[in-house]
Amino acid sequence: MKINEIVAAIPVLDVNRAKEFYVKTLGFQLEVLSETMGMYWAKINNGRFLLYKRNDENKAEHTAISFTVESIEEAVGELESKGVKFFEAKGEKIFNLDGSLSAWFQDPEGNNLEISERP
Repeated sequence: MKINEIVAAIPVLDVNRAKEFYVKTLGFQLEVLSETMGMYWAKINNGRFLLYKRNDENKAEHTAISFTVESIEEAVGELESKGVKFFEAKGEKIFNLDGSLSAWFQDPEGNNLEISERP
């Protein structure tokens, strides 16, 4: 087997709410894959993932997708100014994981997302 590409897929119940969040809050561009089926490519720079309409609540309890950023402190501040709430433990939002800095939040659909600054 030869794998050509790996694509993450994020389920959403409310397509319009998800589209607004991923475009206005996170800065992705959306490309319609199937309007009828509620499927969209969310694209930014050299990355993309699939947003797709679900008719039942089927969200993952784990981190669904991780985005690498240049400065996690700036990214957290920017997202908080747009209303994003980050998970906290002992008053901390940014965690050092063997040199990588990470912070987690949820999209409006309840999917767990991560931003990370990696060395």
